Amino acid sequence: MSEISLYLLSIVGVAMLSVFLDLVLGETKMAAYSKSIMGLVLVFVIVAPLPKLFKAKIDFSSFLNDGISYNEEYVEVFSKQQKSVLENKLSNFLKQNGYSGVQIEIWGETFDGSLKINYIFVDLTNLVISQNVQHINYYEAINNLLIKETGVDEWQVVLSD
Repeated sequence: MSEISLYLLSIVGVAMLSVFLDLVLGETKMAAYSKSIMGLVLVFVIVAPLPKLFKAKIDFSSFLNDGISYNEEYVEVFSKQQKSVLENKLSNFLKQNGYSGVQIEIWGETFDGSLKINYIFVDLTNLVISQNVQHINYYEAINNLLIKETGVDEWQVVLSD
């Protein structure tokens, strides 16, 4: 048996002995003394291994490094999914602002569960402009909308026909 198993078994054994003495002695004066003594014995059994723990050098790095790994495939799938969701969100955002048919591709990396956008590529080949925004510079308007929505810098938005 391992040391931890023996330790737990001794605690359970003292507790069981205490319960047995309580049942045998009933409500006598001796029962009160036996409860006190068994309580002290239980405390000593619980505290007994502490000096060994303080003297022993515990290598906590083994607890932290053993069995901890991440699945690169899952991280890649999560990153692609996060990019896809943002691409659809931005396409819908542009559609709500009068620019439909826009294809968006995001290049970026996922760190700690959040996406860091490097570039937003906007394909305007199939662009359809609604009537209320026809007479404005749509390159500049789309660029400003994407910058406002994502918080990226102007050079990170690349528009192409």
